[in-house]
Amino acid sequence: MITHGLLQINELLIATVLIVSFSLFAYIALHNWRNDTARAICVLLLNVTIVYGGDVLIGRAERPETIQFLLRLQWLGISLVPAAYIHLSMALLRASRGNGQRQQRRWLVMGCYSGSAIFFWLATSTNLVVQGGVSRNILAQFQAGPLFWGYTAFFFGSLLITFQAITRARQNALTPTLRRRLTYLRNAFLGPGLGVFPYLVVAGGNLLFSQDISLISLSLVNLSVIAMVTVMTYSVGFQGVFLPDRLIKQDFIRWGLYGPVVGVTIILCFQLVPWLDTLLGLPGDTLITFAVMIMTVMMPIFISRTRPYLDALVYMQDQEEIDYLRNLPRNIFTGTDLRQLLENTLIAVCGALHTDTGFVVGPGREGYTVKVLCGSRHRIKQFVAEHPLSDLMQQLDRETTSSPAVPPHTGALPRNCFWLLPLRSPDGLFLGALGVARSSDTRGNCQEPVPPESRHLIDVIAHHMELALTTVHMQQRIFETLRSLDPGVQSLQHLTTRLDQATSASLDTLSTDISLDPQFPRLVKDALTHYWGGPKLSDSPLLELRMVRRLIEEEGGSPTRALQAVLRQAINNLRPDEQLDPSAQEWILYNILELRFLQGKRIRDIASRLAMSESDFYRKQRVAVEEVARQLVLMENGEKEKSNGRS
Repeated sequence: MITHGLLQINELLIATVLIVSFSLFAYIALHNWRNDTARAICVLLLNVTIVYGGDVLIGRAERPETIQFLLRLQWLGISLVPAAYIHLSMALLRASRGNGQRQQRRWLVMGCYSGSAIFFWLATSTNLVVQGGVSRNILAQFQAGPLFWGYTAFFFGSLLITFQAITRARQNALTPTLRRRLTYLRNAFLGPGLGVFPYLVVAGGNLLFSQDISLISLSLVNLSVIAMVTVMTYSVGFQGVFLPDRLIKQDFIRWGLYGPVVGVTIILCFQLVPWLDTLLGLPGDTLITFAVMIMTVMMPIFISRTRPYLDALVYMQDQEEIDYLRNLPRNIFTGTDLRQLLENTLIAVCGALHTDTGFVVGPGREGYTVKVLCGSRHRIKQFVAEHPLSDLMQQLDRETTSSPAVPPHTGALPRNCFWLLPLRSPDGLFLGALGVARSSDTRGNCQEPVPPESRHLIDVIAHHMELALTTVHMQQRIFETLRSLDPGVQSLQHLTTRLDQATSASLDTLSTDISLDPQFPRLVKDALTHYWGGPKLSDSPLLELRMVRRLIEEEGGSPTRALQAVLRQAINNLRPDEQLDPSAQEWILYNILELRFLQGKRIRDIASRLAMSESDFYRKQRVAVEEVARQLVLMENGEKEKSNGRS
């Protein structure tokens, strides 16, 4: 009875190791595949997945030939573990000491993988590594072959080399954060080897102790593997990821909730079904149906209830800001909300004036445009065709500003059987206009202004319309500012990560990185000024950028054309979404870059086209060039990540 219970616990732990290792493999592969250290961890986790997946299948197999096939197939994961450890050690040494001897280390890693492939071939095709029949007590295993001890030396030698590499990398670390993570890695790196090494082959396929003690020992080993591979993956999850630590921790915790926690809970639920079948006397299929029903409902509830508390631990010092940002979507007044409010208020105004046609005008990319309308579209189109909106709005702004006796709303200006009511912000900024059709008498003549009994109602409605326009305008400016900060924030996060993971070798690269030069924005400005040819382009220090050097061959061997292509790509990356308000700051900056540098138009023509003074143009051009510089920094950082991944 005790042995049977220990067997079930061991089977559950084997399945747990399988789920955890595969989940962590998927996490690292999706989030950090470009980093060489993370790729080595991926190989280790994949090996653990293969070996424990084989254990799950072997536990259910009955035929000896099937068991023998699965045992030999497990050697795909077993044989690759030493090479993966050597891969990990070389990646850590390269990260801590720089790119010296990179070619020799690459050949060493390739040679180790080739040696592992040879061991796998020998294990599956010959009896030189493992041999003999399958002994089936409570566990199935081979006996050692003549070359098994060579593999054992290869295995433990790789562990020793990895331990020394982690220790040296920790000694070269300059920050407490990096040293702490390497300490985690040093304490947990044995996890994959502990779970994969074939102990029973050493024992000749026989148990060294009683069945119960052996099962307890295996259960403890499996628990240790779960903890160690989790800590190992966590410690490497920060390598080469240019995000704040809080975001990486949050992603890791959420991945654990959606992956291992859900998977292990489902496996545990299925393990309880046979016991409930015996206890309640109900068919197992029926119990599984109810189990699936309960799990599909309860697990999402459990995750949704647990996640805020886990996030609170991650954001403990920034909880107030995070809570505000989390509730921000409920507190803002979006463009859709504005459109709905404008439509409703427009209908209310038309109803108060006993007319069926009206519209609201606001700023757009090509000047003023009709934002919402109601009633006769033909009548509004005819009015707009006769009175260009940009000229009409400027005239309305001047006339209502120069005539303080004119009331803000009810003292509207008549134009072709339409009343135009100016809309302004509290500080007097002209926001647009509300246009409503004037009522006609029996002879078709337009009646005179707003009836006295409707003036107060229209004044109140127009005031709320102005408040909504002002609020949305302020929010758009805030969003534009936040969007403009994105490249700079990402660049700062990239630099923070590089300094957080700094070693003496990595610090040497900071001084030679042109993208970190304080004069970098000025260099970008000079190159853009001579975009179509000139010494500030052909002799620019920007030619040393990695992305420029990569494009030289594609551009026919011309460094100048490669730099032109990079600058053009950086400007194109700044092109806003088509759904963004055409009058937004992003469109203004992009149009300045497009017209001034890519098309080479004169400053006076651009300022006239964009309806701004030349002094305002120069101010916005400076901001636009800074955005190009930030974009180039992001592109260069991405190129560095790709280069690190290839190495």
